[in-house]
Amino acid sequence: MQRVGNIWGKRAPASWRMGEDLSWPLTVALYIRDVLKLPATVPFFIPPLVPEVPEHIPVTGPDLDILLGDEWTAWFSGLLADPRVIPRGGPIDYFSLEDREPAFRDMVEKYFGSAGAAADNAFEAYFKQFQANLRVQGLAVTKLVQSIEKELGRKASPFELNLVILPLEGFWLRQTGPQQVLLSEAARRKPEQLRRLLGPVIRELAR
Repeated sequence: MQRVGNIWGKRAPASWRMGEDLSWPLTVALYIRDVLKLPATVPFFIPPLVPEVPEHIPVTGPDLDILLGDEWTAWFSGLLADPRVIPRGGPIDYFSLEDREPAFRDMVEKYFGSAGAAADNAFEAYFKQFQANLRVQGLAVTKLVQSIEKELGRKASPFELNLVILPLEGFWLRQTGPQQVLLSEAARRKPEQLRRLLGPVIRELAR
């Protein structure tokens, strides 16, 4: 994933640290899901991308529909769990398709160009917004941690957390590991939504 920002609390480096980026490869994968109108509920619910992806539903039939859905789920889960970095603009060979069924690989190859272009647009828009509002973005996170410290009555225990931003519809968060959450860009921009969704995660880490 291509990192664009690290947000540090204004305190000793041994305390807490949060970094964030918009995931180019996961955005590519979600574009493939949306363009094929595959289920949005597996491996867990993830809202559709914004802007809305035009559907190009192939003539498939129920058996192939199930195969494509299952293959996408396995592919996305692998991308989410694989620690290898896929750089922005990385070729399709980086996307671990060698173990996927030929019918699914064909669909990814067909729409990979448009998926990459959409992910590029999302990344550029996010980066521009992040740079323009860096101070505000950082303060929102710092104030959230400080408010939780006030609730706890002490400084937060040392922790690190990576915010993986996705250009999704609505206010949404999913924790995918002890130190990682997926977060909709809309929620990242709204301090009240950030507190509602991210607050419980930080509270648990800060204990």
